[in-house]
Amino acid sequence: MSANSTTLNLLWPKSSDFEVVATLVRDGLVESRHWGIAALVGPDGKIIDELGKSKRLIFPRSAVKPLQAVATRRVGLKLSGAQLAISSGSHQGTEAHAKLVNEILADAGFTSSDLQCPVAWPVSAESILEAGTQKREYFNCSGKHAAFLAASKVAGFSIDDYLSAEHPLQKVIVEVIEEYSAEKVLFSTVDGCGAPLHTITVEGLARAIGKFSAEDTDIVVAMLTNAWAVAGATSADTIIMEAGFVAKLGAEGVFVIGTKSGYGVAVKIADGSLRAAPLVALGLLRKHELIEPKLYEELFEKISTKVTGGEKVTGRLEITN
Repeated sequence: MSANSTTLNLLWPKSSDFEVVATLVRDGLVESRHWGIAALVGPDGKIIDELGKSKRLIFPRSAVKPLQAVATRRVGLKLSGAQLAISSGSHQGTEAHAKLVNEILADAGFTSSDLQCPVAWPVSAESILEAGTQKREYFNCSGKHAAFLAASKVAGFSIDDYLSAEHPLQKVIVEVIEEYSAEKVLFSTVDGCGAPLHTITVEGLARAIGKFSAEDTDIVVAMLTNAWAVAGATSADTIIMEAGFVAKLGAEGVFVIGTKSGYGVAVKIADGSLRAAPLVALGLLRKHELIEPKLYEELFEKISTKVTGGEKVTGRLEITN
């Protein structure tokens, strides 16, 4: 689906729509800068705060995986626990992650050869050595793909074309995205994993994650209690989820955080780097007293990139909001 080119050109972000949201400081001097757009939306769906122009379209990438999990449940798939969590995740391809993916597939009568995501290596060097070869179940989106297959079987949908934009499950996903964001999908393309990818504004993405975090209790609980399955021990979204907030990264500098009370934050970093995005999102929560100051500082310290001179820390990545 696609809006006309004039509409897309008006809504697609220009350089002037971004503002400096983070700086890398070395020994008191700014060495690098990140431009971004961010939005904080309340439980009523209304914008509370923004950085840059948040009514601009972006590709949300994997930040919408929780919404895709909502769609699989709507058509009848009943995953739970870590399996439900990994269906919303961008995992790091450890053997524990691959085991979960293969369990979802086996329970539905499939094998990893039925997955239509690319083959991949795990993320860490240790896991690569353990893996020995690339596999589809190591691909970071394989949990979502396994859920797509299982959901299609439960619903009686076709299997071979489960990634087609015209597939019934993919149409339900569009319905969920539009419902949760309160926006119409104006343009669709294909994501890196082969699944359909739909545009959404930064504000709409914040609205969607806020609604999800308040309403989809089963998936939220699964993600928060199995944060390792959503990402991995070193990932910013896992670290934030372990502190009690829904969090999900997306490629090219996208990051979302949702609270159980329905507040949602979405961030898009212009240069595609993820190192600043979670910090900017946390900063908006802190600014509006939606996170305890001590917890904010603890999370910031864990996530912020450290600047070193030899073995000495001489600075870190700081946010500007």
